[in-house]
Amino acid sequence: MEKATFAVFLLCFAFICMVIAFATPYWVESFAKSGNQFVKCGLWEFCFNDYIFYKDYNSKRFLGCFYIFDSKIRNLWEWLSPPWFVACEVMAGVSLLFQCLTLVVASIAYWRCLPPYFKKVVYQAAMGVCMGIVALILITLIVYGVGKEYRSWMPRPDQNYLSWGYGLFAISGIVTLFAGVAFWVASKTDIEKDLY
Repeated sequence: MEKATFAVFLLCFAFICMVIAFATPYWVESFAKSGNQFVKCGLWEFCFNDYIFYKDYNSKRFLGCFYIFDSKIRNLWEWLSPPWFVACEVMAGVSLLFQCLTLVVASIAYWRCLPPYFKKVVYQAAMGVCMGIVALILITLIVYGVGKEYRSWMPRPDQNYLSWGYGLFAISGIVTLFAGVAFWVASKTDIEKDLY
């Protein structure tokens, strides 16, 4: 089996994990027995259980899940999207985009749709991009993990925990790291084999 097969498979698995983590509202959840008005959130969706925003003088109640740009929660936008949260959304989006592009280009090289002398360059570039993605994922994980503890963001952060969507995002970063190493190994071994 070619080393590139393993690298492309790893990157494909990391991409699937990233897509699921990116779309799911299970990054932070409230403990079930806490009775918290905040239920769960992801990068793009927030769920509440009869929540009343403390700065809302109309005392509008929020029940259910809302897309972050939903007009029904417009008066919560500033509170729900502090700068660190928007930065996490941007970094996660850029990571997803570059994972997709790297997967497409590496797959094209793997299926021999490019001249053989391009394979080494593509695999080395894929390794470099994978390492950049890992750096973005790591920064996102740290910023989000620290930011979820801010009392000014979510009510009762001591009753909230990082959930499986956050974990899947971390797994995507770890697998992307291994894919980058596998692309580096593939650029050294598979190319030498093709030359003879």
